[in-house]
Amino acid sequence: MKRLVSFLMLALPVTLHAAIPSGEHLAYTVGCINCHHQTDKHIINAPPLVIVKAYSISEFRRLMKTGVTKAGRDMASQGSVMGFVAKEQFSHLTDAEVAALYDYFTREWTAEKGVEEEKKIPLYFRQSEDKNGHQP
Repeated sequence: MKRLVSFLMLALPVTLHAAIPSGEHLAYTVGCINCHHQTDKHIINAPPLVIVKAYSISEFRRLMKTGVTKAGRDMASQGSVMGFVAKEQFSHLTDAEVAALYDYFTREWTAEKGVEEEKKIPLYFRQSEDKNGHQP
């Protein structure tokens, strides 16, 4: 029994740490990168994700869970996609997941990474416009 307790004490922190995806993984899977950098600005005019660096962790948590910006703007009441996504999807993120996203965006995300992501989707956007006879 003593061995089992010792094993659990050693294994549990590793298991809990592994259960929280990295901020980078979350940023791509929950759609942050897609809306903010991989969608043409004519479709969704989301600001670059370097804006997160202007937020404190508590302000970012409020934004992610309620759709209310640092300045107090309630984006859902103004019809913003981010406001609805925050209330309907991001509000279910755990505090640890929000912290992982915050850490990633404030420590690792750069304007250059955003520009690189923006180069990916316009190719698809241009192809779909070309098929419809519109100029890219």
